[in-house]
Amino acid sequence: MSKIVFVEVLLDQNVGKGLDYAIPFEMQGRVQIGMRVEVPLKNGVKRGTIAAIKEHSQFSQVKPILRLLSEEAELSGPLWKLAQWMSQYYCAPLQRVLKCFIPVNIRREVKQKSQIFLQLAKSRADTLRACEILRTKHPAQAAILEALLNSNKGIFLSELIDDLKVSRSVVLRLIDQKWLSSQSLASSGDLLIEEEFFLSKPKILNGEQKACLEIIQQSLCENRFAVHLIQGVTGSGKTEVYMQAIQTALSQNKSAIMLVPEISLTSQTIERFRARFSEKIAILHHRRSLGERSAAWGLLKSGEAMIAIGARSAIFCPAKNLGLIIVDEEHDSSYKQNDETPCYQGRDAAVMRGHLENCVVLLGSATPSIESRYNAEIGKYRLHTLTTRPTEASLPRVKIVDMKTAFDKAGGFTHFSNELLEAVKERFKAGEQVLLFLNRRGYHRMQICGSCRHILKCPHCDLALTFHRASNVLQCHLCDFQRPAPRECPQCKSPESLEFKGFGTEHVERTLHAIFPEIRTLRMDRDTTKKKNSHEELFKQFRAHKADVLIGTQMIAKGFHFPSVTLVGVLNTDATLAIPDFRSPEQVFQILTQVAGRAGRSQLPGEVIIQTFLPDHPTILLAAAQNYPAFYASEIEERRSFGYPPFCHLVKILISDLDSDKARSTAEAAHAHLQKILPPTTQVLPVAPAGHLKVKDLYRFQFLIKTMKVNSTSPHLANLKDLFPSADIKIDIDPFSTFF
Repeated sequence: MSKIVFVEVLLDQNVGKGLDYAIPFEMQGRVQIGMRVEVPLKNGVKRGTIAAIKEHSQFSQVKPILRLLSEEAELSGPLWKLAQWMSQYYCAPLQRVLKCFIPVNIRREVKQKSQIFLQLAKSRADTLRACEILRTKHPAQAAILEALLNSNKGIFLSELIDDLKVSRSVVLRLIDQKWLSSQSLASSGDLLIEEEFFLSKPKILNGEQKACLEIIQQSLCENRFAVHLIQGVTGSGKTEVYMQAIQTALSQNKSAIMLVPEISLTSQTIERFRARFSEKIAILHHRRSLGERSAAWGLLKSGEAMIAIGARSAIFCPAKNLGLIIVDEEHDSSYKQNDETPCYQGRDAAVMRGHLENCVVLLGSATPSIESRYNAEIGKYRLHTLTTRPTEASLPRVKIVDMKTAFDKAGGFTHFSNELLEAVKERFKAGEQVLLFLNRRGYHRMQICGSCRHILKCPHCDLALTFHRASNVLQCHLCDFQRPAPRECPQCKSPESLEFKGFGTEHVERTLHAIFPEIRTLRMDRDTTKKKNSHEELFKQFRAHKADVLIGTQMIAKGFHFPSVTLVGVLNTDATLAIPDFRSPEQVFQILTQVAGRAGRSQLPGEVIIQTFLPDHPTILLAAAQNYPAFYASEIEERRSFGYPPFCHLVKILISDLDSDKARSTAEAAHAHLQKILPPTTQVLPVAPAGHLKVKDLYRFQFLIKTMKVNSTSPHLANLKDLFPSADIKIDIDPFSTFF
């Protein structure tokens, strides 16, 4: 009789630790670590992932597994090792980490989304004759047949209904009458059936690009782990190097993962990749439906798709025979998960996956993070520099405008300096396009009482409510609380005393229309991109020159390529420099350099106007000069002097509670405990309120830990939640923000 073997299962629900189950006789030999299973728990049935297989269990009565949800592991080998590394490094339960690797569409067994695809069932001649007959008595049927006649391949049913505004029953009638044939197809934006693309050829590389690519290709041919940092000025052709490196990987039957920081960039990236590669491309980000994500997951798992493009979490996709990982705009804060455990850094997870998969990793940026640039300096990464744009285009000329002088000339507040208004007017007359950047959405930043100076704040967060004119509400940008704008002060009840202060992108757009009524504008921020595919629609409209000016937040500063944009106006970035965070200068330098790089990317010369109240600030001056080497040299020495990353690792311990005093006392108790047990080489900084003291009714206190090695600190941090079981404790390794 075969001996009973046991497994440890991590349930999808937050039980906290693994539970033991027996492997039934008929399943023995089929069970693997990383496999999804269904198991009994109390009176119900739960799903989970096998974390270990063992010969013995400490429990006398162990229930058996009910069924295997698949015949192979959802994650195994390098992916399983990556999950274990993340659990240890980021001090997160493996159960929580697995949610990154096994997304909700897989946990819920969401089927691939399918749609009805229609084609003509009879010859074009017969169909044309039918159209003539139907046009009088059944115009809707005639319109449907005409649409199919004008389509080379066919049309999806949903697309036909949307375009022609016809009912489904009319289409079904034509199917019954054998005029149309239908088939169910897996519908995803990954398939080329939706749009026609003329395949483009690889571009001729300049000397710097060619030298960079040759070294990357050598790494690919050697089948060994290597990290290459491509530091290229904006518009220097980094994407072309990526695509030719991917082509090399594909020629070796290896797959590639391409990470982009923002969903707004995926549409442009996908379009360029589809025009280059005939292979299927899997697209992964949270704006896609669960069915679409399941379809993309299936394409990758089967090896049918060899290219994956997506945001941060795409690094966990099941790409087969992985050979190349690309992290575009590697410096971007979007790669860091801050809101939930594990607080992982997508870029670092990409490097670790590359190490475990023995593949090549490319990190690209015009403004690399200080940590990545330092890793290149000490030899951990191979540095490649691209200093020129490959076309006739040159870097834009940059002008700094002192807004104190602009206010004096305008006789008070103004969004636009005279220099910027004149430049916008010139571009409009020349038929060129403009980007206006302001990293603040909404109409007004706050509403304040002129009598008692009371500021209307969110009742759940420590934040002033932002006024949105389009919806006529005051809104919290932390918890999304909304309320109508009041007519009297809630504090002193003074009527007609409320004033609005500050401004956002919505106000800028309205003001620009008042000055130049004939100028067409588009706005790209979180308010205008809530709907699915809204990023793509705005991108296509602006590129098709259906607007003269694009106004937006930081999502317009990253990676967009608009050949007709010759002017970029930066309305204000001073506020970020005032944040007490050691990364503030780096963030301002990066965003200014990146947004400036959107201008003059074609043959037309570009210009950038930076409006600021700090015209002599070193960071702004270096960004205006596009002088990354000088900025890096200054910043690295400052961090060396004060002992900040990359010369140490930071850990942020954040404690939250509904009661402010309890949150503070728990934070102080945790602080005292760690001071006692951590080695003397580790520095525990004092407890302080978080930058936003209250978020979603929770009061937040935090403290930082400086350590040379995270692994020596992690075991002590992992025990914090056992010592304070009722406390809401978040452990953030290598935090992006030390203030908020």
